[in-house]
Amino acid sequence: MLSKLFKYEIKATGRIFLPLLLALLLFAVINRFTIGPEKFDTPAMISMAIYIIIMVGMFVMTFIMMIQRFHKNLLCDEGYLMHTLPVEPWKHIVSKLFVSMLWMVISGIAALISILIIALKKGDLTKFTEALATFYHQAFELLGASVYLLSFEIIIVLLITLASVILIIYASIAIGHLFNQHKMLASFGAFIALSVFSEIFLKLFNLIPGTAHSSNIHISSVHDLISMQPAIQLMIASGIIFTGLVCAAYFAVTNFIMSKRLNLE
Repeated sequence: MLSKLFKYEIKATGRIFLPLLLALLLFAVINRFTIGPEKFDTPAMISMAIYIIIMVGMFVMTFIMMIQRFHKNLLCDEGYLMHTLPVEPWKHIVSKLFVSMLWMVISGIAALISILIIALKKGDLTKFTEALATFYHQAFELLGASVYLLSFEIIIVLLITLASVILIIYASIAIGHLFNQHKMLASFGAFIALSVFSEIFLKLFNLIPGTAHSSNIHISSVHDLISMQPAIQLMIASGIIFTGLVCAAYFAVTNFIMSKRLNLE
């Protein structure tokens, strides 16, 4: 059933995001041929303005859809239908979470590709790939096989941080719906309260012996990077653990409310 929820969510959101992504790449290609060092006429300005509007709109729409799909689909009138399905509430949360993360990642990649389409000149792509290859070889020479572990940890940090941003919004909306009136205002207040609690938890977490602090890491040369590598990896691992615990707390709050305290009035 979880796979069906994924398919339904991707299909429902793809109708909006796919045309936006295609339009972004299309206008990136148009700007590639209309903008140059010696030509920036009215059509080029209009094309660039449309491109910027589409890019900004894509990220704004991603954020709005993330909130709307959870709020409207599970906590408003549509919730009566969704919660009659033989599906546990946590599966609804997981499907919304992963599809939101998916579109955010795809939007970021599409934005980067569109910028490269506009900015790169003939031969720049070859130079860019050569620079990446050089950077990889230098990093491997300095850090050895641990460069793969470090890269993996950085990717995990980015993904789990993105998940925490989405889950705190879900938890805030769920808490806001415990109230009969002024639910959006209550959700905003819940978001502030959860943010404060997270900061307090971070301070307490940093008091645990063995956790690394970024303030203790100072890198001014390549030798510092090599010598501080264990501390850097410990700091990243600590960040993953902390953010994972926070995500679990937000998820637990949202799941508990949707399972035991659901209020669709």
